Amino acid sequence: MGYKEFKSLNKFSSQYSTLELRKLTNKMSDEEEDESGFKPVSIQNTVPFKTLYFQGHEIVSQKATYTVVRLLGEGGFGAVYLCKTNKGTQCAMKVEMKMEKRKHSKLKMEIAILKLVGNSKHFTKILDRGKREKEGFFFLAMELVGKSLGDLKADRAEKVFSFGTGLGVASQCLEAVEELHKHGFIHRDLKPANYACGLDDKRHTIYILDFGIARKYINAKKEIKTPRETVGFKGTVRFAPLSCHRNIEMGPKDDCESWFYLLLDLILVGGLPWKKLNDKNEVLLAKEECRKEKRHTLYTGLKYTVELNKILVYIDSQAYQDRIDYQFIYKSLEEACVSAGLDIDAPYDWENSKEQGTSKEKSSRSK
Repeated sequence: MGYKEFKSLNKFSSQYSTLELRKLTNKMSDEEEDESGFKPVSIQNTVPFKTLYFQGHEIVSQKATYTVVRLLGEGGFGAVYLCKTNKGTQCAMKVEMKMEKRKHSKLKMEIAILKLVGNSKHFTKILDRGKREKEGFFFLAMELVGKSLGDLKADRAEKVFSFGTGLGVASQCLEAVEELHKHGFIHRDLKPANYACGLDDKRHTIYILDFGIARKYINAKKEIKTPRETVGFKGTVRFAPLSCHRNIEMGPKDDCESWFYLLLDLILVGGLPWKKLNDKNEVLLAKEECRKEKRHTLYTGLKYTVELNKILVYIDSQAYQDRIDYQFIYKSLEEACVSAGLDIDAPYDWENSKEQGTSKEKSSRSK
């Protein structure tokens, strides 16, 4: 099934989708793939795949029966649906086509990582998983989360978070990255769209999402892998680290660089200096210039920049194999908040706002 056929599902997209959904179209070049534990499932009202998940159709696994409520988002190899279980609960279900030309499954990578991190605070929980051999697809049922940081930011009149919320949120985002690195993986696509807030009593918790192009950088001997001589571009141009632009192997420090761009994106009214650029080479040049004579453009409109700049200087000083001093970064964020007379753990902008909504009711913007 091709991309055009799958696009026919668009008419079932709901304007009330609330998960920040990423397209599942990037190819993986990594050689590792962990056991994901897929189990066979059956489908009621079986029809050709391109019309399989119309509203009302059921997916039956050993754990539950899932009724498709609506399509939330889709891409060339899969889609995400809001589903209701026979127990009355709701979940998000990712479905990925099994394609012969794709060496690796993005969904298998996602499941492997979520299994590895267990019940870690900043990771969504796996509710179920399975595969359908005949139709050739895998599925992953996960707990629902709220809006992405990108959507929460867009809901604000200023289109950015307040300084305190931005730094507090960024601190949680880094905690998630640290946990991922602790388990030997790098994310390689950190951006506001790949983080979301929780629901209800977890509205203050930030979740990291989408591990489709993550890579294991630690081998079976718990050693850092020897970097490859050249690698293809991975991730999103706006938030990509310098190493990615230069086709150099990425490590933990490169995730931290992308995280730093994310931090600035959350609080800069005008956005990152290269926000309006699309060409990868032009963006690379802009990022390099921000390390030199144009460094001040990274902090346009910000009053408390000394602590933030310390973080970038530290990240830039690290190499592929270096162990990151996350505590130094957390401390610098806290110092920036103190300088501004703010509490990094204070309620976030959306916590006292009716705009935050839930994954069941509110609308996310189409990406």
